[in-house]
Amino acid sequence: MDLGVLKDMPGIRDRASAKLAHKEVQCQEMLLSAYKEMVLAVSDLVKASRAMRCFSKGSSSSSLSRFADSQDDLNDSGDGGGAPVYKWISIPEFEDLAQELVEMFVSELQLKRLIILDLLSINLKEGAGPSLEWSDELYDGEFYEFQSIGLQSGDSCPLPENWRADVLQARKPGHSPTHEVLQVYLTSWLADVNINTNRIDEIFELVGEEMQIRLC
Repeated sequence: MDLGVLKDMPGIRDRASAKLAHKEVQCQEMLLSAYKEMVLAVSDLVKASRAMRCFSKGSSSSSLSRFADSQDDLNDSGDGGGAPVYKWISIPEFEDLAQELVEMFVSELQLKRLIILDLLSINLKEGAGPSLEWSDELYDGEFYEFQSIGLQSGDSCPLPENWRADVLQARKPGHSPTHEVLQVYLTSWLADVNINTNRIDEIFELVGEEMQIRLC
């Protein structure tokens, strides 16, 4: 940029560049931290959605009923024989609702990962190193978390059809994201494009009424 009268100050460009580089590193760390929290939150959501069933333990002749989350009797499906858990909704129905939520957030996580990869690759494209790929682990333990929720780091990412060509073009070797693509990335990061908030509100209202609690 044109520094005007400041251009004669000794080392001003070097000092300004150093400050910007330091700020860039801080922003990258904040971005990765936010992404890591997102991965852990989705992982917890997936694990919770798979932990709704309750299996009987011990002898059926015992006067004391005991339950666990592990199955001893192969004939015990853990859903109470299909009976409603609270009033109307059974375990399989709760699981279907949970799976619907999981699919939204997993899809959004995949999209966020593509955004992270491209944003972190901008500097790499300017330097001598290659761009980050889907197979690259962004932080220690990321692959383990992905495996725990049934994803692989190289899974394809769902993109809105009208964005696909520009975004995939930007990911080709030697191509840096255009200003328009960067705007799409930032908008996507803030908008949660794969999350149907109206449907989430419907599910929360339905489950809240069934359980007689308020889900925020």
